[in-house]
Amino acid sequence: MAKPTRSNRSAALEAIEVQVVEAEAAGTPVEITGGRTKAGLGRRDSLPRLDVSALDQLVSYEPGELVLVVQPGMRLSTVEELLAGENQHLAFEPPHWGEEATVGGTVACGLSGPRRFKVGAARDFVLGIELVDGRGQRFRAGGRVVKNVTGYDMSRALTGSFGTLGVLTEICLKLWPRPETQATLVVDGCDRVDALALMLAWAALPLEITGLAYLPEGGSPVGRLLARIEGPEPAVTAQLRRLVEGTAGSISEFGEAKSAHVWKQLRELELFQPGADEELWRFSLAPAHALRLVEQLEGHGLLRSGLDWGGGQVWALFPARVAASSLHQIALLLGATAWRFARGPEDANDEAFTPLSPGVHRLNQRLKQAMDPKGIFSPGRMYRPD
Repeated sequence: MAKPTRSNRSAALEAIEVQVVEAEAAGTPVEITGGRTKAGLGRRDSLPRLDVSALDQLVSYEPGELVLVVQPGMRLSTVEELLAGENQHLAFEPPHWGEEATVGGTVACGLSGPRRFKVGAARDFVLGIELVDGRGQRFRAGGRVVKNVTGYDMSRALTGSFGTLGVLTEICLKLWPRPETQATLVVDGCDRVDALALMLAWAALPLEITGLAYLPEGGSPVGRLLARIEGPEPAVTAQLRRLVEGTAGSISEFGEAKSAHVWKQLRELELFQPGADEELWRFSLAPAHALRLVEQLEGHGLLRSGLDWGGGQVWALFPARVAASSLHQIALLLGATAWRFARGPEDANDEAFTPLSPGVHRLNQRLKQAMDPKGIFSPGRMYRPD
């Protein structure tokens, strides 16, 4: 795969810098965009687009160092194909949600898949970034530092900021070796109380369990518990045997191909697709509080729910126009965060994210002022502007 030439890369970057400078001078907010597979996340912004799709090249790849540097418009599928050739992967298992999914969109939205509870979040794999700020100035943070912003871990701050702090122009990622194989233990007929108890117990074992999820079966009070184990084949076989011991119920196993398929379905939210009059919400919290959360949500029109991340993530389907403020209040009382993932009616534009605490809000505003003083980058994407 060819690296971008200096002239082409410079021209694309200079074009972005010019657009930012012009937007700042005019006081015109813009929306940073690429493959647009994550455009539905957050609050709606009908803004002019600053498209970074032209920045789609490999900058450097050092398999021996487990480090990859790419431009933000590079497709996730292209990256995964490249890494597979060296038996490496993005361990945080980012979702695609479409063929046009890019690395920039993944980092900007801070998205992690089912393996997150075992290996960490997307932000833990971002070693460094290059960014154009709200003044049109370019700087680097983290790996390959040239200029930094004192007092902030900018690589982590930019991950999950939804393009509200600056334009990502280069991303340095930490890689992991690809597991030799995988298999999944399946326990059918569990209710969520028993399922969570098993997940909490299994997560505490010294095993390479890299996926723990509980899926509902239609309107039934019971569902399917999944536990994925990855590693060398003999170790996977032995660890599956250990999980089976002492586990009651209808037990089966998925081999490598079927296991990979079901976890891809989970990653891509294929098992939690909302209907035309439904909304999908994600709650992130301490696994021990998952059952109480679901019980609280049932009083607010909950249609269906499932658990991922060993109980640390709850997917919940509601009727369209569910009262977002009520869901956020429930989340706050349980120390959780709520995030509307898939919206209902086109006119729904209430708060998509749980409100920040006063202290975090002040820090967020200081960072926004430092990075984007005139507020030109999607000012209402995450929260209503002050």
